[in-house]
Amino acid sequence: MRRGIKRIDPSWDQHHIELLVRFHEVDSMNSVWHGHYVTYCESAREAYLGLRGLSYQLMAEHCCPAAVARMELEYLHPAKAGEKLVVCCAHVPGGEPKLECRYEITNASGTLLCVANSLQIFVDTQGQPYLNPPPIVHDMFEQMRR
Repeated sequence: MRRGIKRIDPSWDQHHIELLVRFHEVDSMNSVWHGHYVTYCESAREAYLGLRGLSYQLMAEHCCPAAVARMELEYLHPAKAGEKLVVCCAHVPGGEPKLECRYEITNASGTLLCVANSLQIFVDTQGQPYLNPPPIVHDMFEQMRR
C-alpha cells in the first residue's frame, strides 16, 4: 500500500516519548484498537509543546487554545499488548499561525506501525482563528526554528 502521509523530515524540530501498550488498549485479537493511536499522538504532542513552553494550561491562560481541525492516521502494522512504543512528534514548518504536526509510531524493534498528521488552529475566546500567532505562540514558533 502506498502511504499518503509522508515520513518526518529529520531536519524538523521533534521530540520522542515512550509508551507501553496496556492490556485494556487491545482488542480480542491482541492488537491495539485503532482509536488509541490518536491518544498516543496526543500524548507526544502534549509533551512536545510543553517542552517548547506552550502547555495546554498556558494556552488557556493566554486565551489561545489550539482547536484540532484535522487528524489523519495511516495504520501499517498492529501494536500488541505489552509492547514498548516510541512516538515521535515533529512540527511541520511553514504553516504558521497554524500548528501542523507529523507523528511516527514505532515498536522497540523499529517497525513503523503508524504515521499520522494533525492540524490545529489557534483560536480566541470567541472561537475565531488568529491571523497572526499570539505572542506566546509566536515565541514557541521561534524556539522551534532554532
